[in-house]
Amino acid sequence: MGDNDQQPNQTAERITYTTPAGIEVEVPIYRAGMPEVFVALQPPSAQPYIMAARDMPVNDIIQFFGPRVHVVEELRTDMLKRYSKGSYGKCRYQTGDVAYVMGRPFQLRVYPLGERKLKSSARGRATAKFSLAADVSLITLYVVHPKNYDEAKLAFNGYAEQVLLRNATGLVRDFSAVAMPGITPPTVRMRAMRGRWSSNEAGALWLSTDLIPYPPDCLVYTIMLELRKIKTISDEEFQAYFERVLPGWKAAAQMLTERAEPYSLQ
Repeated sequence: MGDNDQQPNQTAERITYTTPAGIEVEVPIYRAGMPEVFVALQPPSAQPYIMAARDMPVNDIIQFFGPRVHVVEELRTDMLKRYSKGSYGKCRYQTGDVAYVMGRPFQLRVYPLGERKLKSSARGRATAKFSLAADVSLITLYVVHPKNYDEAKLAFNGYAEQVLLRNATGLVRDFSAVAMPGITPPTVRMRAMRGRWSSNEAGALWLSTDLIPYPPDCLVYTIMLELRKIKTISDEEFQAYFERVLPGWKAAAQMLTERAEPYSLQ
């Protein structure tokens, strides 16, 4: 992705619909350089908005949004209820909250499960299962006894780390084929790290869990920095490959250096 693809461009385009209570809701349309379209909500106001490709006709967006109005209304109710109860300080990961995964906002629904509903092998796990609704940016977590904040956070991170690791493993494999031909790519693992985004130790490439909320360019940039340390091709070849694969690397570097909002809210 290029520099201009990191942030959406606001336009005068918008959709309006009327709730069952007779309230008219405006839904702005944002444009970005991506092939997908989805609906998301902005906390704490529960303002819905649509993210779409720059070349997607407005009529197609209206057809996409129409069948999802009832789901959007359910999510708005959840979010407004969550934020009307006041501040929970650092305690996030509750129904109605918004969490970022690779730069995209998802609303959370957290359903606690009792042990009687689970097989014995699932007991003691923070997350029994999850489901994803990409078109309305919703992640549903089914959590075993979320007794405290740490367990609720672990429930979300358990899902988000899988997303990051799956993407990172594929990137390392592809990049290694070019930067280190004939050499087995390092295993990708994650752990909490202070003061750094990645490391290369004991034959593995370690990524910080703090990378979870950041856009894909930031993940690519971090991986490329680590592979540069162990590459087998020349510096000139690697730099040319680096700039071809990640033309928006300067924006990614700045975002990680500044821990730019909203990604650092996670």
